[in-house]
Amino acid sequence: MTKTFIRWGVLAALGMLLLLGLTLTRVQAAPASQQEATPAPQPITSDQQCLGCHTAPDQIMALPSGESLYLTIDGEAFAGSRHGQEAIGCANCHSDITAFPHEPLAAQNLRQVAAGFSESCLDCHEEQATKQLDSIHQQMRDEGNEDAAVCSDCPTPHYTQLPSEPRSKIITTCARCHSRIATEYRDSIHGAALLSAENPDVPTCIDCHGVHDIPDPRTARFLLKSPQICADCHSDPARMARYGVNTDVIDTYIADFHGTTVTLFEQQSPDQLPNKPLCIDCHGVHNIKLITDTESTVLKQNLLATCQKCHPDATANFPDAWLSHYAPSPQHNALVYYVELFYRFFIPTVIGGMVVMVVVDGGRQLANRLKGGKK
Repeated sequence: MTKTFIRWGVLAALGMLLLLGLTLTRVQAAPASQQEATPAPQPITSDQQCLGCHTAPDQIMALPSGESLYLTIDGEAFAGSRHGQEAIGCANCHSDITAFPHEPLAAQNLRQVAAGFSESCLDCHEEQATKQLDSIHQQMRDEGNEDAAVCSDCPTPHYTQLPSEPRSKIITTCARCHSRIATEYRDSIHGAALLSAENPDVPTCIDCHGVHDIPDPRTARFLLKSPQICADCHSDPARMARYGVNTDVIDTYIADFHGTTVTLFEQQSPDQLPNKPLCIDCHGVHNIKLITDTESTVLKQNLLATCQKCHPDATANFPDAWLSHYAPSPQHNALVYYVELFYRFFIPTVIGGMVVMVVVDGGRQLANRLKGGKK
């Protein structure tokens, strides 16, 4: 009995050892099995492969900087974008991503991600990308400012549209970086007309500053050219006629002492800041108001304070010497007009009379000499 019990006990122990050995073998073999089951990188051959993953909601990648990169794409919005309509697919821009699973992202933060995406714009938009190299944005990036705008910051690559659809979106785009200036513009006569009625006549950011080759607006060259920027619209008879606005602004400005001096600076010292006021010094820059607005810097009640920025000793009657941007006429500055009209006739008459007198007297003396010679 005892021997039988021992025999069965030995067999049971051997069985347990065998079972344990098989279990350990399976546990150790499991990783190898799983490695064999992991698929090899698969080539990406269509946008549907990309959108199959990237249209899933709330896909977020954590970057080394701690920032979050949002990876979800709205498939319908992408299809309706300029890129989608022109069949520019994912691989055209993400040419470095050729298979799934993807290679690890090299960018450390969101600004490096944006800069990396922008490099692919050069493949299709070489002209625009080349112009951008001369912009203040690129200049700032060359100086080490990663926050300066790159291509992919302005038109959102997956949903880009023409900037004129609608024009008011231009303000929203620039406001991502220039929020304070955008707020001033929205409250100006130009911004209010654009945002309330999509007025096609008023300037947006790009009409004054350009698009890709945006210059530094603080330089002398830009400031000296700023009167012509204003004149591009304000000297257009058809455009100004729709609002009853005088078109003599640039001519009267240049004819004035201020404008004459600025013109000389532009011609002879284009890299030197002018010491006379430009349009923006009197009217404002982004915050230009209608001239009847109580906050307008050129409203008659506010004009003295505007003049005193350059003429601190100016008295209350100082602004009365300014003739505005109207050429003298019976309707505007009538006294100056009639005095000028008088001298237009008076001076030629006096000079012409003197010439006639000299000619007559000379002829008389010549005639007398000729008569004397005959005698």
